[in-house]
Amino acid sequence: MALTDKTWQITVGGTWIGTLTPTGSDGQWVTATFSPGDGWGNFAPWFAQAYAAFSGGDEAAWQTTYSQLTMMGLAITADDGESLSSPTIHIDGANAWIAA
Repeated sequence: MALTDKTWQITVGGTWIGTLTPTGSDGQWVTATFSPGDGWGNFAPWFAQAYAAFSGGDEAAWQTTYSQLTMMGLAITADDGESLSSPTIHIDGANAWIAA
């Protein structure tokens, strides 16, 4: 599986959240541009809270928020049908990072 070779659709519980278009990788994280989908408004606060906790170094708050997203069915699916359940994704505006 090469995360950088595909465009990925983010869903939470079957609701389309947006599209990730990879732009590079540093070996630990795949960088991507994020384009919001129909359901983004419903989940944007969750991703914003998770990213703020992660970037602020608050591991416990990040785990709490992000585990709720994964329990709601966070997944990414490539255009070729490959899917990843429970991926680690950070979204900050049009920038996103996926754990490689």
